[in-house]
Amino acid sequence: MSGGLPRGRSVLIAGEPGTGKTTLCLQFLMEGLRRGEAAIYVGIDEKPMHIIQDALGLDWNFKEYLDKGLFQILDVSEYFSVLKADPADSSKDLNAMISDLKEFINKAKATRVAIDPIAPLIFNRQNLPEIDAYMRNLVFSLEETQQVTTLLTSHVPVGTQALSQHGIEEFIVSGIITLKLVKLTNKYIRTLLVRKLRGTATELTEYSFDIMSGRGVILRQPI
Repeated sequence: MSGGLPRGRSVLIAGEPGTGKTTLCLQFLMEGLRRGEAAIYVGIDEKPMHIIQDALGLDWNFKEYLDKGLFQILDVSEYFSVLKADPADSSKDLNAMISDLKEFINKAKATRVAIDPIAPLIFNRQNLPEIDAYMRNLVFSLEETQQVTTLLTSHVPVGTQALSQHGIEEFIVSGIITLKLVKLTNKYIRTLLVRKLRGTATELTEYSFDIMSGRGVILRQPI
């Protein structure tokens, strides 16, 4: 990636279940915390306590940074409970969530944010124009502050070549990193490919990687 993720941009981390999307996000946030940067994890599918516990399994103590005020976890699942109760008012509630998130990031002076995942099951498939407007509003709002770099995870349906849940997210973000499970003769390996990164000369090579305690994602040889 010619030195790393571009500051102030949003990058989609796309992959099937078990490919390491959340681990990569936590690794990105932990590296920033170790450098003294403020970081925020926005959770939708996981409870905050579960995130902390799972991170401890990788020898990452986020509680230390929570106590210092450098790290914060936001549980935005309540927004989606409201949406399910009143889908007709979804646009208003989503815009409120985006506004609240931006305000929270600015108040915390965060430079690293992870949203895991970006597109939960909020809409029906027939509402693609509304999904598109929501995604653009979210990503563009995050990128208005050029000091904030954001990772957004996207669930990929098992056995497909899709990059996102709705087929829209990948066209809005500045970069895409795809994670896969590849079957070899007698085992599976995880792989990583930087598929897109605007303004950067990227190497279109797919690498195998391991997940190691205390280190996270460690790239190995090309496949």
